[in-house]
Parts: sequence; C-alpha cells; structure tokens
Amino acid sequence: MKYKLSILCALVLAVVHCHGKDGPVEGGIDPADFRSPKKASGPYVWWHWVGYNVDKEGITKDLESMRDAGVAGATLFQLVSTATDRYPPVANTYSRGIDYFNEKWWELVRHSAAEAKRLGLELGMHNCIGWSVSGGPWIQPENAMQHVVWSETKISGPRRFTGYLSQPAAKLNYYNDIAVLLVPDGEPAPKDMIDISGKMQADGKIICEIPKGSYTIYRFGHTPTGAKPTSAPENIDALEADKMSAEAMTFHMRNILAPLKAHVGQYLGSTLNYMLFDSYEAGDQNWTARMRPEFLARKGYDIIPWLPVLAGRIVESQEATEGFKWDLKTAVSDMFVEYSYQLPKKMLRELGMQIQIEPYATGPVNVPRPFNTFDAARVADLPTTEFWTRMRKSDIDKWHVNAAIPFFGINLLSAEAFTGGGTQSRWTETPAQLKFSGDVAFSKGVNRMILHHWVHQPFPDHIKPGMSMGPWGTHFGRNQTWFEPGKAWIAYLSRSQYLLQKGERVSDFVSLDAYIPGGDIISEKTLINHTETRNGKIVSPFGRTYSLLAVPHEGGLSLDALIKLEKLVTQGAIVFGPRPARAKGYRDLAANEEKFKKLTDLIWGKDISTGIQENIHGKGRVLWGGGIEDALRKLNIASSVIFHGGGDDSICWLHRRAGDADIFYFANTEATARHIRVALRAQNKTPETWDPETGDIAPLAVWSPTGNGADVSLHLKPNQALFVVFRNPIAQDDFVTAVTARSPDDTFAIETNTAGNWIVKSGRPGEFALQTTKGKKLHAAIDTVPVDIVIGGAWQVEFKPPVGSPFPAKFEKLESWTLSNDERIRYFAGTATYSNRFRAPDAIAGGDLSVSLDLGVVKELASVSINGKPVATLWHAPFEVDITEFIKPGENEIAVSVTNTWANRLIGDNNHPDDCEWGPPVDAEGRALRVFPEWLIAGNPRPSKQRAAFSSWNYFNEKSALLDAGLLSEVKLQFRKKAAFQSQF
Repeated sequence: MKYKLSILCALVLAVVHCHGKDGPVEGGIDPADFRSPKKASGPYVWWHWVGYNVDKEGITKDLESMRDAGVAGATLFQLVSTATDRYPPVANTYSRGIDYFNEKWWELVRHSAAEAKRLGLELGMHNCIGWSVSGGPWIQPENAMQHVVWSETKISGPRRFTGYLSQPAAKLNYYNDIAVLLVPDGEPAPKDMIDISGKMQADGKIICEIPKGSYTIYRFGHTPTGAKPTSAPENIDALEADKMSAEAMTFHMRNILAPLKAHVGQYLGSTLNYMLFDSYEAGDQNWTARMRPEFLARKGYDIIPWLPVLAGRIVESQEATEGFKWDLKTAVSDMFVEYSYQLPKKMLRELGMQIQIEPYATGPVNVPRPFNTFDAARVADLPTTEFWTRMRKSDIDKWHVNAAIPFFGINLLSAEAFTGGGTQSRWTETPAQLKFSGDVAFSKGVNRMILHHWVHQPFPDHIKPGMSMGPWGTHFGRNQTWFEPGKAWIAYLSRSQYLLQKGERVSDFVSLDAYIPGGDIISEKTLINHTETRNGKIVSPFGRTYSLLAVPHEGGLSLDALIKLEKLVTQGAIVFGPRPARAKGYRDLAANEEKFKKLTDLIWGKDISTGIQENIHGKGRVLWGGGIEDALRKLNIASSVIFHGGGDDSICWLHRRAGDADIFYFANTEATARHIRVALRAQNKTPETWDPETGDIAPLAVWSPTGNGADVSLHLKPNQALFVVFRNPIAQDDFVTAVTARSPDDTFAIETNTAGNWIVKSGRPGEFALQTTKGKKLHAAIDTVPVDIVIGGAWQVEFKPPVGSPFPAKFEKLESWTLSNDERIRYFAGTATYSNRFRAPDAIAGGDLSVSLDLGVVKELASVSINGKPVATLWHAPFEVDITEFIKPGENEIAVSVTNTWANRLIGDNNHPDDCEWGPPVDAEGRALRVFPEWLIAGNPRPSKQRAAFSSWNYFNEKSALLDAGLLSEVKLQFRKKAAFQSQF
C-alpha cells in the first residue's frame, strides 16, 4: 500500500547529532548555556525546617546536595514539627536548645547563610513563622487583623430609652466600639441614620430619645478575626498582623528585620537576598483602627452611615448598597496592597533585599480574597504562583499571575512547584509523574520552578528517608531514592528555564480585571494610572505594547476607568468589549450617573450586540459582539501558533520573543506520539529544535517560510517537550512541500545532514519522495533494516539500598521485584544495576545505521551505560535512547541502573515489630510520629533490627499495595537506516 502524506501529518523532525556551528548569540540565547545550564537557570526549593529538628552538619549536607543537583537557591521556613495545624506536634525534639529567634536558632541561620555563600547558592526566608501569612508572637490583639461585629436592639418610638446595649461577640478578650446607630426599619438613606454613639457609656448603658417609628439600635465594634500564621512551630502563640494598618505591618516587619540585620546582616542583599510572603490563607478582614479616615480619603464619603450594610441591611437602594460594597471592597484591597505588600517591600529595599509574593488566596473554597491579585502581583520583585501535582490544566496558575506581570516588564515568574498531599505524594512520586503538571506550567509562563519541598534532614546518613513535611509536598531532598538519577530531570528543568527566561511572553492584547486566554491582565487601577496610547497601541510604562484592550465588564465599570477609556480611544486605541451597564461605586452612581451614560454613548455608540460591531471615536475604535478571536481577526492579527487542521488539546505551547529571536515551546501531554503542522509567527529566521532533555540543537528539515512567519512540521514523541527557536537568518532557498512514502509516518523521519541535504531515517524498508517549493522531486530508498535484537539470557543484578549493605541477585527473566520470594528484593527501595552482554551486527560500522536501546517498561528511572561509558538517564516513558556512538560491532557490555521509590521498603518494614510510637491517622493522608524514639535521640541501634527505613510520617501499613519495580519487559536493540534524497531521473 502506498502512503501519501502531506506536511500536515508527515514526519518530520530533524535531528542532527553533529551540531556544527551554533551561529551568533541572538537575543541573549547561547547554545552552550542551554546544553550545560548554569546554576542561575536551575530550580529553587522551599527549604523547610520542620520543628526545631535542625543540625549544622545536616544544613551543610543539604546545601551541598542542592548545589550538586543544580538547584540555584532555597527559601527557609520554620514550621511546626508535624507541619500541619491539624495534628499535635511531636512530643519532643531531636535537637536540643533551639527555639524560634533564640541565639541557637540564629546561629543555625548564620551557618546556613555562610554555607550558601560558600556554595554560590541564593537564600530567602519566609517573612514569619509557618508558611502563611505575616504575623508572630509580637502581634497582640490590638494590632491583629480586625473585623466588624455588631449587636442589635429592636425598639419603637416615640419614647425615651434607657437600657444596656449588648456588646457584640469578641475574640481574644479584645473589643473596641466603632459607632452606635439608630436606624429606621426599611431602606433608610444615609441621612436617616442617627449617630447616638455619644449617648452610650463605657459599660454599654445608653439613654436617648427614640423618634416616632420602628428602629434598630446597632452597636458596631471591631474585634480580632483570630487568624494565626499557618503551621507555626510549637510553643509559639502568634497572631496575624493587621493587613490594613501601616503601623501594625511596620511593627511586624521591624520585629523580623531588626534581628535579621543584627544576626546575619553581612549576608543581606548578597546571599540572603529576598523575603517571601506565601499564599494568603488568613481569611477576611474589613476593619482597622484608622478605617474611618482611610475610607473617607479614598472614597470621599463617610463609612459610618453605611455600616448597617455589613449587618445585611439595604441602605438607600439595592443599587446604592451594591455601590457601597464595591467601594468597601476596593478600599480594603488598596489598603492590603499598600500596607501588607508595598510597605514591607520598601523596608526590604533598605536592606538590599527583594520581596517575593504569592499574590492570591488559597485554602478552603470559602477563603475570601481580600485584595486584587493583579494589583498585588505588580508589587513583587519576584511574583510567584503555585501548582500541585496532578492538577488539571485549567487549575495551574488559576490566579493568572502569569498574565498580570508582563505589563510591568516583569519576565520572571516563579512557581511553588509540585506541591502534593498525603494521598498523592507519599514517597511514591517520580519525575515521570511530575512531568505533566511541570510542562503545563511552563506553557503558562512559569520559568522558575521552586520545588516543594526540600525538608531539612538533621539525622545521621543511615537514618533515611528521615524528616518529612507531615502530609504535605513532594519529596525532593537528598534522601530521596532517585536523588542522583533525578539530576537528569533537574537538568531538563534548567534547560527549559534557560530559554523560558529569555525575552518576554508574546501577547497581542490586554484585558481589564479578567483573564482571557492569550492575553495579559491589568486592574482598573493600572488602567487609570499606568496606560497611554501611542501610535494606535496601548502602551505600558515599561514599553510593552498591545493592539487591543479588552474590557469584558457587562456588569459595571468605575467612572474613573470609563474616563480613562474615553481618553485612550480618543488618542487612537482600539477597545473590545460590551457596554458597561452601570457605574460600580456608590460615589460614581450617586453623583455622576448622567456623565457615565454620556460617556458610554460616546464610546460605544449604538450597541446591537450581533457579531462584531464597531464605533469610531476620536482616532480609535471600539468593537463589541463576538469573541476576542473575532476582534483580533478583524484587526488582521493572527495567533502566534495556528494548528493546521484545528486545535490539539494534548499540545501545550508558549511563544516568547527575545530581541530578534522567537522561542516557541511545545509539550505533548499524552503518552502517544503526535504529528503536528503549525503556522508560527516568526519571520525571516530559520527554525531549530532545542531538546531540553538531551541538550541537542538541530535545524528543522521540513518547514517553509510564509507571509506571516513559517509553517513547521513537528513530530513529538510521547510525553515530549520541545523548543522551536528562530534566531539565524534563512540560508536556504528551497523547502519541502510534501512527502510521499511507502511506510507509515511513525516509522521514519526526515532530517538534514551536516551539509544541509535532506535524508530519511527509517525503521522499515521503503521508498520515500520529497517535493520542494522549486518543483524538485527527490527520491530515497531503503531496501533493508536489521530486525530488532532482544538482549536475552540471564541478567546479573547488584542491589544497592540507601541503607544497609549491597547484595547480588540473578534474574533469568525480567519481572517486577515485588514478585520475588526474597524479601530483600520484594521490599527493596533504591538502585539496582542490571548487567549483561550482547552482540551488535557488523553493519553498524557502515555509518548509515543508527541503533537505539529500548528498555520497555521501567519502574521508575534508568541510567544506561554501554561498554563502561555513561549514555543517559531516562526518567519517563518511552525509555529509549540512541546508543550508536557507544556500541561496536561484536560483543558489548550493557549496564542499566534502575531506581524505584521508597514505598515498598516503607511498606515492608511494617511486617516487623515497630520501634516508634504513632498517632492516629489524619484523614487518608497517613499518621505522624508521636515522639522521637529514644534510640534515635541517643544514636543507638534500632531495637527492630529488620526495619531499614525511618520517616517522621507514615503513609503505609503492612496491607498497603506494593508498587512494581525494576525492568519489567524485554530489552532490545532497534535499528534505523539512513538514505540521502537524490533527484529522480
């Protein structure tokens, strides 16, 4: 049968193993730094000190291991010993004499900074105990987070009333009155409120005249919300600082920074460079001691007559009430951003430090977000998002920090990466399991992974896996079984981050306070204060330009934002979005309703809302109806990436531009190969593929320039991510337009050789034809390809556990270790090296044959050596690697070191008497150590001698299912033959 394949489904990735000349460094992109990434491109880690179980020797080993693995830096957290507030702390400590902020604790911080400096690592610290948000033992109820509380007394008049008003419910024995209001029943206007605060005595007794009618007396006050830092260490009673108070946040920061400067001042701004404000988990706050003057200054009217709204009353009208709620929400947001982020940033700057912020709320679904994420994100020197293992694509950076920062020229987006719970991350996680969420995060704009977590290990080296962060996180530390082979995965992250940190993300439009895929985001505050029109484009203060401003607000818009929109359009901007129905704030609604209507009529004209409509105003245009894609098409703006034949949900992508270079990232998120043809918006450059797993850089063979950029054909292997980089001028004048083959497309690829000529590499015999833009018809034929060779016979296996002595075994058949009758093998965790010999055919010496090693099913990572030379570490399926350069005709030696996870060893240990005390399970996430055993503290041998592993958190029991481990299927050599294309005669 003859297979005729267009470029759409053909072949087609060029892979050249002789790299040739790299060409000039374009846009700061250096091939040498991609192949061998420098430390600056590496991931960071959250470095958790879990309880006061900290040791100088362990600190040094942690930091040296980070350096050796390619980790660039660490952020120090001090947590409770079980790392969760849902569980009592461990009853004792492994290390003695350490307490938060005492001299011994600071001595350990100094040692960490000194060692980080020696090793070239960057350090940061969380701004308070625990992981969220900003507080400490120095925060008292009066400068803690506050909220409004009230009591109600129903009364009718006219009459003289003498009585006691109940004090509203208070927390932490702290309460302050705000106001006492006599409020008519119904829907009173602000002018109908009667402030009788002066009539009430300190004990709540009040004497006042009640006019005719039905009333409610409200006694309003404020009390602490009771919010505390999450997972603060034992023996610490701490409160969250008032986020809306400059005084409270200044007090908090001084209590952090003064001792920091005193104890590690020499490292600030050089090694200890930033302070983190983790994701917001402190709940709501709607009051502060200076709320009345703050609100008046920001909104122009008194908040007191509107307090009944907080008690559920309608004031003036439903519309007016909603307007006040909007004013209160934005006032609270502004105060949060100014006092809990901008103020600390200024104080940190004075010490030469930066601020890192996760500018959003997490936790339970009902946790409110009291501030505007897009305003908070721009404050950060190091804006940060997060993602968990096995998240859905739509949940990765669901806060859209990625889209909030480019407007302000911020190109580095960190992510708390691969966070997990005890049902997911239980010493069972592997780089292969993490790849999906990591690749998706890269496609969302993340370009610095912060691995969650690296727990400090204070124990001697024979105590493994050791300390855990309770039920949280993925285990990345030096005691992980796959720490050594996992360095190949770290290198993959580093190469990816090297390219993804270059230049800036390409976006054609910016939207207002709402995320639209493909665009950036700004808040109303940013729109009003930081945008202008230049040459028909929306321009940021940092020079970023947009062809379109999307305003997806049918419900409402502030008058100030509307005034700014009118100015931008008058000057030539193009705006897309529906006419706003109303002004958002009460002040705007009350005083400027007519002005609002005139402006919307002027900007939008007649809105019939069918298809794309257009109104010309000034030098600009307003479009509405349809979707953002319709608006961009009307402006003749094509997407950066267009999939021919329609979209492909399995492929994630991103487009960045660095100088004159264009960088496209593609990730296949499925376990099957994908053949795609895409139109890329990159002009007058030739495409190369940059492989972040291998470091290989090669020109693409099948592509052609177009009027808008280039049509490119890609073959993505299962689970493969690949960069396509345009940086060098086009040096060819003829391009492939079609491929015809007598073989299915998944068996061959079209490449170019070092001379730039087209060749085919196929795993099957066949005939192949190319057609070019110049009308050439080229032909290649492959008559025979050697059949696969299975590496048979017995395998010698050397098992090397992380704890204990190595031991040998012999495998006549490749199967899971869990099927062995030998308990040492069945419950093994660690690395086992398989050794064997095989014969390679003499034909491999001819130069037109390539050889791949296919390991089949591997659990979990495999490092391959041929004839004593390391080839590669494979950490996800398909477990295949080209070994052409490593084998020789005749007899060869092969060694495959396979590493599994800790799970089977931890499960197997439960078959033996326990020598630890455990608490009850926490949900389905495991159970915590109740007390550090005396044998551990004293450094004595374990009473239960057959137990090999020790962890401070136990996810398993003796009935837990074992996980397959080792080489599980036949290992074979696969061959592909090369043939050059020639003219047909």
